[in-house]
Amino acid sequence: MAARIKPPRMRIPRKIKKDDVFKVKVRFEHPSFTGLGQVEPETTPTFNRAVPVNFIRNMLVYYGEELVTRFNMTSAIADDPMFTFKLKAVREEPITVAFINNEGERWEVSADIKFTT
Repeated sequence: MAARIKPPRMRIPRKIKKDDVFKVKVRFEHPSFTGLGQVEPETTPTFNRAVPVNFIRNMLVYYGEELVTRFNMTSAIADDPMFTFKLKAVREEPITVAFINNEGERWEVSADIKFTT
């Protein structure tokens, strides 16, 4: 499955001053499936685990080496989600966002924070 999933993309403002609070947007084109489906809908319309479950389980946000937040998700997350959150620019270090799916596969995206005058 990992071969067809594109890496996540991140957007941050072009101009960031020290101590600014800025918005980070991260989009990840990852399919999400609960695994539930109808098994033999003509005879017994019941839902069951029809196919393997596939979803983003965790999103980790690092500012430099420091883990600043962690998002834990369930199989109810939408396909191709976009996350928006705010951070305070306290130092010139990279922002790294890591996604881990329920199978343990990991994808990362990073952007350097450089202060403008």
